[in-house]
Amino acid sequence: MSKRHERLRELFLQEVTMALRNVVSLNDNGLLTITGADLSRDDKIFTVYYSVMGTPADLARKARVLAANSREVRSVLFKRLRLRAVPEIVFKFDETPQKAAHIEELMNKIKAETPGIVEPRIKDLPNEKRAEKTDTDENP
Repeated sequence: MSKRHERLRELFLQEVTMALRNVVSLNDNGLLTITGADLSRDDKIFTVYYSVMGTPADLARKARVLAANSREVRSVLFKRLRLRAVPEIVFKFDETPQKAAHIEELMNKIKAETPGIVEPRIKDLPNEKRAEKTDTDENP
């Protein structure tokens, strides 16, 4: 990816976030979080990934509001950025936070069901394992 492409992606993400702050019904029930964004190689489609903390009804409501306002957000970008071309904006739901929470819940269940299993402390490990353990802790 070129530096220009990366800079455009970051700029579009920042501007979309600012534009979404002004969408009135988006701030109702449930917490909307922008989790990431991708810009297509030809710079014509900008995909914004989001997650919602709330009920499934909140998720459906946010999806409708985002879809309904994508053109308006794009027009705001046209006005603010003064670029020759602004990509089409597509919003996609990101399930990663929910999947991570589910995995964490399963891990906690396993720990609760097997009280005899204890994760070794770093000081109890041999020197070579200690170095491995600290390396993996720093680079997840």
